[in-house]
Amino acid sequence: MTAFLRIAVQEYKRIALKRSFILALLSVPLMIGLNVGFGLFLESSEKDNSPVGYVDHADLLANAIPAPVSGSSKPVEFIPFSTEDEARSAVESGEIQAYYVVAADYYSSSRIDLAYLEEPGRNATRQFYDLVRINLLSDQPSEIALLAVGSTDIIVRSLDGNRQVPGGGPTFGLIMPLLISIAFLFLLLMNSGYILQALVDEKENRTMEVLVTSVSPSQLISGKIMGIVAVGLTQLIAWTVVCLLAIFVAGSAGVTWFQDASLDWGIIAATATIAIPSYVLASALMAAIGATVVSAQEGQPTGALFSVLHLVPIYLAWAIVETPDAILPTVLSFLPFTSLVTVSLRNLFGVVPWWQVAASVSIQTLCAVGALWLAGRAFRLGMLRYGQRLNWRELIKARS
Repeated sequence: MTAFLRIAVQEYKRIALKRSFILALLSVPLMIGLNVGFGLFLESSEKDNSPVGYVDHADLLANAIPAPVSGSSKPVEFIPFSTEDEARSAVESGEIQAYYVVAADYYSSSRIDLAYLEEPGRNATRQFYDLVRINLLSDQPSEIALLAVGSTDIIVRSLDGNRQVPGGGPTFGLIMPLLISIAFLFLLLMNSGYILQALVDEKENRTMEVLVTSVSPSQLISGKIMGIVAVGLTQLIAWTVVCLLAIFVAGSAGVTWFQDASLDWGIIAATATIAIPSYVLASALMAAIGATVVSAQEGQPTGALFSVLHLVPIYLAWAIVETPDAILPTVLSFLPFTSLVTVSLRNLFGVVPWWQVAASVSIQTLCAVGALWLAGRAFRLGMLRYGQRLNWRELIKARS
């Protein structure tokens, strides 16, 4: 066990201290930061809290009732003017960003004109029309007026009642498990090259032949795989911290989608428990490929096939979303390579039963252990076949 841990730590240091790894580790947080910054810029560019004027020829807002402001938006001040000339002068002097003109025949024509030098913020436009609507209902009880002005909350519930989604679409908290699954797939794509290249390089320079004099081939290959898995988890933890920071910043800045970031930790835990053995399984199979080929380029097509298998649930997403508890999604939840994304998609519109999650974790774990054994066997049979490719048929038929 000590030798296994030493190999895992050494493999971790060998990759984690590379300049290319550090650049890759920083690239994703940088991309997230740029996207969040760009989103905040777009959000702020659509808002302007400067005062807005209005000229009311219909006496609609003579005794204006202020309209409620939803979310984290700040209320815009609406200033009445007696004439359009006064309002125009205020716009030209920068006192207000725009002004509205309520037509004298508004009750029959519903005409309201808007005048500005630069287009006003969308928040100001929305608040003014809320102001008009609530004052049109000034003769009604306040509860009815507020209900008419307030936005309509539509909630979509699954037939079994286990999942509900806002009418505007899934919240960030609901979609988080799917993002975790995609992050693991991204890690697999990034780190599969490390696994192939590490084994091929050490086969070429005969380093492995020296190492196996002090450790068993199974310990050597398992230690290398665990070291690379630890590298992937390091990347995932770093990206998670950056994402949480970005969510906090975006939510504090008023980005609506991130303001309801409540997470279902049970679903996240289920996703993580499936993701870890799935990641070990894929890494072990990539190691087995690296032990059987002569060059990293030779193993890349087979590695690409494993990556495509992980994406099968995305290609079948329409069927999974329409009937999350049907036979096809249930079977895909148990199979290696497809279980991670399938369970995440099913949890968007329902709740996957705990026994299915437990069965999936058990299957992925058994497959991961088998893949580790296969990788050790492939390495043991192929380490002395310098410059020769190990056939998979030979690998299966060879005696231990």
